[in-house]
Amino acid sequence: MAVEQRANPRPAAPVEVARQAEARKIARRSFLRVSVFAGLSLGLLSMAAGFLAFFNLRKPQGFGGTVNVVKARIPKAGSDPARISEGKFWLSNLQGAQGDIFGVGGTGGLLALYWKCPHLGCTVPWNASYNGAQVAFPGIIGWFKCPCHGSTYSHAGVRVFGPAPRSMDTMAVTVNSDASITVDTGKITLGGIDNPLREVTYSG
Repeated sequence: MAVEQRANPRPAAPVEVARQAEARKIARRSFLRVSVFAGLSLGLLSMAAGFLAFFNLRKPQGFGGTVNVVKARIPKAGSDPARISEGKFWLSNLQGAQGDIFGVGGTGGLLALYWKCPHLGCTVPWNASYNGAQVAFPGIIGWFKCPCHGSTYSHAGVRVFGPAPRSMDTMAVTVNSDASITVDTGKITLGGIDNPLREVTYSG
């Protein structure tokens, strides 16, 4: 019985080999092109996000943006300031000339005081029992007093003692129609003895 012999496979023609090699090169170039475009797109998106963040176009909430304080959190006129943690400020509701220890003409109202001490940045707490007699203002009880170096400030954030170079800084306050307020923590004005004149009238 005759054994059928298989013919050896014919080697690919040189033209076909060249065509396959070229196809592989094109596929490789396409992959690289897509990768480059994807990288550029991600880079541009990152730059756009950074641009929006830098110019505050995303309207952030909390510190650096706006903070809404509902009526229930706003202290009564003349009472101790309220600590608003999300905005890093104390909210004072001053009664008449309260806190206007240098008599610049304060008539009362709301004041948002940045709690960062202008000296070295320590967080300034409210001390409701501190006696002003210790800083030459006897009879006035309740002051902001920095725990780091002793800088002391009135109910309106006016500096009366210590190494701080100025009074506590203030933030812009807007009263809303529902008796809540909006504090723009991105708008900070350097503190001064005129702090009481920055009070915003509030009758909520």
